[in-house]
Amino acid sequence: MGQITVDGTVKDAVSGERLLFASVFNEASGIGTVTNEYGYFSLTLPLDTVEITINYLGYQPKVMLIHKANVNDVEFNLQQESNEVGVVVINVKRTPQEELHKSTQMSAIQIPVKDIRNIPSIGGETDVIKVIQLMPGVQKGGEGGTGMYVRGGDVDQNLVLLDEAPVYNIGHLFGFFSVFNQDAIKDMTLYKGAFPSKYGGRLSSILDIRMNEGNVTEFHGKGGVGLLSSRLMLEGPIKKDKGSFMIAGRRTYIDQVFKWIGSLMPYYFYDINAKLNYEINSKNHLYISTYVGDDLLRFDQSELEEDALFNFGFTLGNVTGTARWNRVINERLFVNYSLIYTNFDYNITGRFEENSLFISSSINDYGTKADFEFFKNSRHKLKYGAMAVFHQFRPNIINSQGEVEEFVSSDRGDFLGTLETGAYFQHIYSPDSSKWDFRTGFRLSGANVKDENYGGIEPRLSVKYDLDSNSNLKFSYSMMRQYMHLVSSSTVALPTDLWYPVTNSVKPQVSHQAAAGYSYFHPKLKTQFSVETYYKYMKNLTEYKEGANLLLNDDFESELLQGNGDSYGLEFLIKKDLGHWNGWIGYTLSWSKRYFDELNGGDPFFSKYDRRHNLSVVQNLKLSKTWSFGGVWTFSSGARFTPQTGLFGMPNAGLTGVDWIPVYSKRNSVSMSSSHRLDVNFVWKSKDLEKFRGEWHFGAYNVYNRATPWRIEVEEDGNGGFKYVQPGLFGFIPSVAYNFEF
Repeated sequence: MGQITVDGTVKDAVSGERLLFASVFNEASGIGTVTNEYGYFSLTLPLDTVEITINYLGYQPKVMLIHKANVNDVEFNLQQESNEVGVVVINVKRTPQEELHKSTQMSAIQIPVKDIRNIPSIGGETDVIKVIQLMPGVQKGGEGGTGMYVRGGDVDQNLVLLDEAPVYNIGHLFGFFSVFNQDAIKDMTLYKGAFPSKYGGRLSSILDIRMNEGNVTEFHGKGGVGLLSSRLMLEGPIKKDKGSFMIAGRRTYIDQVFKWIGSLMPYYFYDINAKLNYEINSKNHLYISTYVGDDLLRFDQSELEEDALFNFGFTLGNVTGTARWNRVINERLFVNYSLIYTNFDYNITGRFEENSLFISSSINDYGTKADFEFFKNSRHKLKYGAMAVFHQFRPNIINSQGEVEEFVSSDRGDFLGTLETGAYFQHIYSPDSSKWDFRTGFRLSGANVKDENYGGIEPRLSVKYDLDSNSNLKFSYSMMRQYMHLVSSSTVALPTDLWYPVTNSVKPQVSHQAAAGYSYFHPKLKTQFSVETYYKYMKNLTEYKEGANLLLNDDFESELLQGNGDSYGLEFLIKKDLGHWNGWIGYTLSWSKRYFDELNGGDPFFSKYDRRHNLSVVQNLKLSKTWSFGGVWTFSSGARFTPQTGLFGMPNAGLTGVDWIPVYSKRNSVSMSSSHRLDVNFVWKSKDLEKFRGEWHFGAYNVYNRATPWRIEVEEDGNGGFKYVQPGLFGFIPSVAYNFEF
């Protein structure tokens, strides 16, 4: 039987935005695909095909008739669903979560940002990283922070990409807010395992975030005003139906609020996202995107006291830039070329009388990559490509003057250059009339550092077996290598954290992860149920020696130890994407251990964020035309710590006669108390004007004021002994915000 090929792009009919992972499906043959990261698809079908259906969550499906001939470079424009409340009619046949269910991909979650805007958070502004922390397999760090510990890994084992550019610091305000402005973000996908071959460089997760492209038909804007920050996004055509721009800015005004009440809080952050896109013709498309963000603190005592001679400050920031060229070579071959730049740096300054101190550290990336997709036919799809990135590390620049030079000497530090390269191949195979689907591939990666070359092959395998039309089993194996690590002196995101490359003595981290899962999708309720189990073995993990000195230290290698680790667990997810009542319930049961010969007497110990149980209940409910509700309830086992179990008296020759030396238990042997919390958010949509829409958000974080333990303190118990107390960081925090569109 002959075949025909249909290829093209799927777009929003109003804005012209390309829709990522939209479903393209022929019901008669059961053959379908999804659009790629740029809204493009190619689908080969039997010659007798008469129609295909294109749909996307929140949009009206579109049916296209086929006239027994190849259909090339077609533009499919989808209209958004109405927001009016009435009879619930679910006519979208396949949601993004259903596409993941039907594909060989497992251990992944797709989240369109527009679907999480009502989820409550601190300050009333949706935070995409806090949403990710509510997913099974992802542990949070400290209370309110943006740290992610995925399937037993460490915080530096997550690769966060913004339009393909790595973002090294994802937190503002010491990690309590993420650097991602919700109005600038279109879509995000989290991979916890079963990694596609195109991704590499980290052990535990890939968070791929895509920015909005901008409206190519008319000028629009949106934004919000909250208690802690405000934001504004503007978009519009550069040339109608051909090119557009998007620019979004956000700033906190904590410093101005404190100044208004007569106090001093000399800190603020800001970030700017911008993107240009231009369609040269139906086969060529250009994108340029950038992000700039900074945290700034400046304290000058002379503003309070006329003759004061003390000031202190720091800046902490990211800059990213990506230029991409999409090209449709023919109806079966698509390619994307990218140029990528990333900068992360911090600067600390201080002055006291005649003494001054300046500390700086940075990392710069200069990268290029090419990704090809070859749609051979309905049974075979190939992806392949290559990348190279030069990492330029500057661990520490120290400049000191005055008496402080006796303690901290000036040091320009050395540039440490690392060339990281990679090439990959992936084959997706769906046999005819078979219940099996296979995704096989590999990634060949390497890193060239001073006096050493590292590298090797990283095999990838995913298999799906259909039990019936609505349920399947999945299996996967992934190997990953990581050629850098984070040197951090604290579990809080401080400006002294820095990235450091592998060296001839510090080897790359390596992981092997195997997973198996069951997935069921209820076609009428559009609800997915999945359960996955995984085991991950990690080599060459880095920890610090007991009593390590990291601050103002260039010789980090002398303070580092390397060992192994493993993690394993079960993850459950029930997720409903459609209807007036939607959301998810996620639960994780997990273990994470470390094995270091030089730590804990050589005995295994639990990692700091080994949390046995994690439960998240996220629900959204549309109450009426004007009111909706979002609620989050979470339960989590406590983080681990090493307790002091006693004091040992050591005689000395001084006045006291005794030195009291603390005695500690085994490393991370005790857990802090478990915690649970309820957050709520009520949204009132005001009456729409001709071209203006607004809504009020009334929310509360930690409704019943049950503080989550944040740190451990030792206090006297009143009986001559000592006790541990676990103070929390946040209690009940109300919030109000106003969001608008025009």
